[in-house]
Amino acid sequence: MDDTTTGDRRGEPSGAARPGTSGNLSRFTDLGGTRLYRDNAFAVTGLPTNADGRAVRRHRQRLEARLAVEESLPADPESPLAGGFRKDEVRAAFEEFQDPRRRLVDELLWRWGEPGPDCGCPASVHQEHDDAVRFHAMALDAETGRGHATTDGRDILWQGAAGGWGLLLERPEFRLHIAHRIGELDDPRLGELCADDFLAALPRLLVSPFSELAADPDFRPRLAQVCAGWAEQTVFSGLFTELFEESVEETVRTITDGLRSVNDKKEAELFADATETVRREVLPAFERLGAFRAYVSDWRYDDVARIVAVGVGNLAVAMLGHYQFRRPTTPEKEAVVELAERAYEIAPEREVKAFKDNWDVIYDWSVGAVPTRPASGTAPSTDRVWPGCLLLGMALGVLVALWESYGWEGAWGGFLCMGLIALAVQKISRGYARFRLHRGRRRYR
Repeated sequence: MDDTTTGDRRGEPSGAARPGTSGNLSRFTDLGGTRLYRDNAFAVTGLPTNADGRAVRRHRQRLEARLAVEESLPADPESPLAGGFRKDEVRAAFEEFQDPRRRLVDELLWRWGEPGPDCGCPASVHQEHDDAVRFHAMALDAETGRGHATTDGRDILWQGAAGGWGLLLERPEFRLHIAHRIGELDDPRLGELCADDFLAALPRLLVSPFSELAADPDFRPRLAQVCAGWAEQTVFSGLFTELFEESVEETVRTITDGLRSVNDKKEAELFADATETVRREVLPAFERLGAFRAYVSDWRYDDVARIVAVGVGNLAVAMLGHYQFRRPTTPEKEAVVELAERAYEIAPEREVKAFKDNWDVIYDWSVGAVPTRPASGTAPSTDRVWPGCLLLGMALGVLVALWESYGWEGAWGGFLCMGLIALAVQKISRGYARFRLHRGRRRYR
């Protein structure tokens, strides 16, 4: 039996639980957070992860003599961590060697070095593990102000850590290494545990620092981007929903409030204000939700996308109906087209056809619409004036002919007939426009 586990904890029987902890794998809880590596027993003491009990005791005696005259211990020169450790940190770290269940967690989170003769691991597994540890430890040190790395450099470290741990945790050789170490430590307290128990708890521990980093105002703008690299890895994919739940809910509330304001302004026919609210509030908030896409379920994201598409699309439809009776200016016409197009782009795939049909109707209308006034500094186009003049001339000709033939009574009757015909044509035209509009509007529900 490895005598690191037969310990000399003062006043405690072998196997006693540490004060303030519970459960066989309480070390996973204790290490959670940004000090994940700085509280690691091997990182603090400088011992290799395969040190046996005799080596642990000898090393402890040497350090106790040194700490009798010094207040801190410098880090191992090959350590990815910057700075040293206080006397109380060193002494607390040695206590972790007393329980093999706690010690093994620290082993998994520190450098393994070359495989030993009895390990059985390919050298690549140890190398991948040590690279993942180094990237992760350096990223955390830099984010918490201990290490030195640029923002781009930290992002690279995070990517290396996420990819390294993600691939390693899925390798069967990693599981075999844990099983091998359980056998090597050979302690009854480990007899009730297997490699899968450690593998199941390790992913959540590795991402636990993000809960603390989320509170850092300097890191928070990068939080979603950094976490996305971890969420892409299968073993970490479901661990970020809770972390981003508050941010997602806040963003959805902003979208909902914005759409409510848009609807109120639409009902009051304040279309310019409604369009501005869409541009300044609703669409930017929806884009922010896109930054959390990796942490939002597909059904939830599609539900929000549909709400936004319906709200924006209905505003476009309402504006189109309004401009059937008043010719829009060029910016007004462009706004209707813009809104319809954005609704079409945002709509969930299963409903995109309805929004595409509406966009087609609005685009056809925009091509044939005539602004109420020309752009500043330009003259009216003659090709749009002469047809009206021709019709007016023909109507006057008919009235003159009726007056000459039947007198003023005939001319007045002809005038009324032409008015009724014009009114009928106008109503038919408006009815057709309403029909096309209604055909699209019914799909926005």
